[in-house]
Amino acid sequence: MNASLKSAMALCLLCVGAVQADPLEKAPERRAVTVSGQGEVSAAPDRARLSMAVEETSPDLKAAQAKVNGVVRTYLAQAKALGAKDEDVSTAGLSINAEYDYSNPKGGRKFLGYHVTRSIEVVVRDLDKIGDYLQRATDAGINNVSNPQLESSKADELQRQALAKAALDAQAKARVLADTLGVKLGAVHTISASSEAPQPGPQPRMAFYAKAAAAPEGNDQMGFAAGEIRFTTSLVAEFDLGAP
Repeated sequence: MNASLKSAMALCLLCVGAVQADPLEKAPERRAVTVSGQGEVSAAPDRARLSMAVEETSPDLKAAQAKVNGVVRTYLAQAKALGAKDEDVSTAGLSINAEYDYSNPKGGRKFLGYHVTRSIEVVVRDLDKIGDYLQRATDAGINNVSNPQLESSKADELQRQALAKAALDAQAKARVLADTLGVKLGAVHTISASSEAPQPGPQPRMAFYAKAAAAPEGNDQMGFAAGEIRFTTSLVAEFDLGAP
């Protein structure tokens, strides 16, 4: 092996040794700060979802079904007269259960009849008519009505706005901490976000239903106010911290 080749090999070994890390040498400790952020956006609802049902119990299954189906047909005609479109109404829910009385002290059971339930869901796009939809429901014979669920057709956009506010809130908190401690705020390292279900503002719901049977003119007579919907998002973010 000539001298020039030996010199080259020695130089390569020297280079390899120089780039190999000391296994005992610790990596510099990473500094970070973890903060939470909250964001909220409020908006007026532009639609409502009404959930209701017709229930009937009878020893004669066909009679119970006929009664329930008749009420549903009557209400569908009333809803369409108020402006509901076919895609805004669903009557697919149906349940039939045999009911028994087990209170006989001698044991056994007594057949009471068949309990038939048809559920109805209506999307109301004119909030001024919510009272009218509920008034027509009670007139038609619907005997189970839930609280209206207020919604916004821009829910996704509003939720994203709340998320952006939460991110800015977290960043502002991290910057305050970094400035106060005299260090530089680095890039965000991790983010974990969660959104809450939209929350409607307060409204007189119980009074709304108590007056439903006697109200002649919908919302004004019932004292119903839609208020606003709140979209809320929270997140936890971790930011790197640099040297002072």
